[in-house]
Amino acid sequence: MSRIVYGIHPVEELLARRGGEVAALFVVRKPTPGRGPQLQPLVARAEARRVAVSAIGARELDTLCDGGNHQGVAAMVGEYPYLDLEQLIERLPERPLLVAADSLMDPQNLGSIIRSATVLGAHGLVLPKDRSVQISSTVVRVSAGASEHLPCAQVTNLARSLSRLREAGLWVAGAVEQGGVHPADAGLDGPLVLVVGNEQKGIRPLVLRQCDIRLTVPSASSIASLNVAAATALVLYEAARQRRG
Repeated sequence: MSRIVYGIHPVEELLARRGGEVAALFVVRKPTPGRGPQLQPLVARAEARRVAVSAIGARELDTLCDGGNHQGVAAMVGEYPYLDLEQLIERLPERPLLVAADSLMDPQNLGSIIRSATVLGAHGLVLPKDRSVQISSTVVRVSAGASEHLPCAQVTNLARSLSRLREAGLWVAGAVEQGGVHPADAGLDGPLVLVVGNEQKGIRPLVLRQCDIRLTVPSASSIASLNVAAATALVLYEAARQRRG
């Protein structure tokens, strides 16, 4: 099944990383002032790869992208190339950093997490097949194309997958809202998988049992806490800081 990737940076990354998989490129027929020069290199790259390029009306492009902020360009490509867990493990470096998202439902959060993970040096993502947001056009757009760089394994049972990652030598840390260790007080510089949970319910109990340690980003307020994407970024930043040290 095909998917639509839209937005200048996501399409740019798609053409750079998976250009051979792009079936068609759509650009708005009358771009907004200043947008035309940004679209021209994308058209040239697509044509160089013999990708069919079509100029369509703004309303048609809006419909194609379900009203998303397409910035005048969209590409049609095949399904996202998920890995299985063993394929991801085979790709890991000596000191890997992974993110596992348990029952995450908001594509905005997943896109932000993927972008933060890519910027801060993570080597992969683990997502459950069921009861979880997947890598959609919205996720690609919010990640600014980072989803085309970060390998993602799709798994049937996240708890069992974390057990397998522990067997492979990774330490499992679960991000919880309360009661965990401050990230700066935990050793996050070794082989690590950071588990983050659902926006409302957090990490499921069976998944939490696979965690070697629980981490909590402290709050200076008794009435507010960070959302899952922001908390993930902060923990990943601390892990990156420790690794640089």
